[in-house]
Amino acid sequence: MKIALVITDYGSFNNFLGDLAIQLLRDGHEISVITSEVRVINIQDKFNYLEQGIKFFYVDFPRGFNPLSHYKSSKKIKKILDDIVPDLVHIHFTTGIFTTLFSGRLKYKTLGTFHGLGFPVLSGVKKQIFAFVERFCFNRLDKIYVLNEVDYKAVTLLGYDNVEKYETLGLGCDLSVFNPSNFSDIQKADRKKLLQIDPADFVFAYTGRFVSFKGFDKVIRSFLELYKSNDKVKLLLIGGNDVIHPTGLNEQELQQMGDCKGIIHIGFTIDVAHYLAITDAFVFPSSKEGMPVCVIEALAMGVPVITADSRGCNEIIEDNYNGYVVNVDENAWKDVKESMAVISSNPGLIERFRGNIEKDRLLYDRNRYVMSERKRYNELVS
Repeated sequence: MKIALVITDYGSFNNFLGDLAIQLLRDGHEISVITSEVRVINIQDKFNYLEQGIKFFYVDFPRGFNPLSHYKSSKKIKKILDDIVPDLVHIHFTTGIFTTLFSGRLKYKTLGTFHGLGFPVLSGVKKQIFAFVERFCFNRLDKIYVLNEVDYKAVTLLGYDNVEKYETLGLGCDLSVFNPSNFSDIQKADRKKLLQIDPADFVFAYTGRFVSFKGFDKVIRSFLELYKSNDKVKLLLIGGNDVIHPTGLNEQELQQMGDCKGIIHIGFTIDVAHYLAITDAFVFPSSKEGMPVCVIEALAMGVPVITADSRGCNEIIEDNYNGYVVNVDENAWKDVKESMAVISSNPGLIERFRGNIEKDRLLYDRNRYVMSERKRYNELVS
């Protein structure tokens, strides 16, 4: 079977779909990937994809709303697909789906996975824009896939009966990589020493792009305030800036972040698990997620999570069970700070959360997603 995977950038393919593509290839399918050469998630390749036999075709996916740019990219994608002649096309992300289908439906069976819809969670003009764009996409897909219950109900209420919610926790993560047993006490002590973290320090971590809708600004404000009264805390920032979206911090806050000795900048890295191994609590108060992989990775490493009472996040984290769920309003950073203060001063609480997380560990496995996709593709084509 010929399967074409379409995703907006190479970095996202490598991070989210690389495992699936390799498994499908090993199953005997012919896999083509249409993507851009951009690496929004700039980490080392998980596999030697070309050597394995995956074919890549590169197209620019416009991030703005220039109809001509979308049209040109859409026509180029259709030309590539006509050369491939796939049995199945699976497109990921709203931007990827919108661009691919801009010039019309495909003549191949087409699936679209929305990793987080806009219209159910936005308001005002943005809600109207996303509602138009996303309904435009729905109308040109054979099957609509969403990651969470909020999106599923929203699409169903619009009258679409071809929508399905993944039974898995989103795309999950690789439990062989995100496994606390991989890291000895000596290895963790050495890494802390390298980062100049004292053994007695309590370590928080944030993973992802430094953008306001992922709660980055709330994390920084909360930590800076906490650090004033407790300099035995550290914050690992694993990720980096996004040129399109703002951080949500003003110039003074950015300066304070740069000057704070408690904040350690890691950058984008494939070694996320190594840093989560020395993390005591993960902080990710995002207001706009589908099903956050970074939260699943933290849980897989046995790390309790402080997150927002928002779509996707509150389907993974149960308040006072495997972490804390806080408000999502503009003053939420105060609740985040309070939760950080409580969890960093209560070792017994951490142990209870870790015990609950361990009970649910198998739910985080990316293999569950890979297996469900393999089954889905075979059923759809047959």
